Amino acid sequence: MVRKCKALANVKAKAGRAAALAVAGLLSGCSVSSGLCDAFGPSKHASMAIPQDASVEEVFACIDQEITAGADRSSLVERGYAVRDPEAGMLETEHYSTPNVSGFRLRAEVSKKASRLDLSLRGAGAYCTDLGVDHEMSKLKSGVSRCLQR
Repeated sequence: MVRKCKALANVKAKAGRAAALAVAGLLSGCSVSSGLCDAFGPSKHASMAIPQDASVEEVFACIDQEITAGADRSSLVERGYAVRDPEAGMLETEHYSTPNVSGFRLRAEVSKKASRLDLSLRGAGAYCTDLGVDHEMSKLKSGVSRCLQR
């Protein structure tokens, strides 16, 4: 009888440890999945030529105009910019580098020497769903290009 009780106690202890490990695995899986979403989630990178006579501020103004023109992208500017440095040619929306954030996030880098604008757009929703990054990048590029041609 004593052996049966000890065996039953061992089974219960092992089951308790297994349940604790399962819960720990699930919790760590959530953090791993958000990290993977940040690293490999929905994003699009693009480069485009800009007119040689365009100033960095003019490029930034065109980006501002294009972002605020689309109701679906206005949330990019509503939160403001984390970085807006015309000297360095860098524009970055709030939370671009913050992990596990839903919504569109933009980084733009202007290279005056190469007359090039490099754009990076992230667009993850809940559970790392794609918010339409390819479509939004296409609209952003065409809008900025139109604005710079004026």
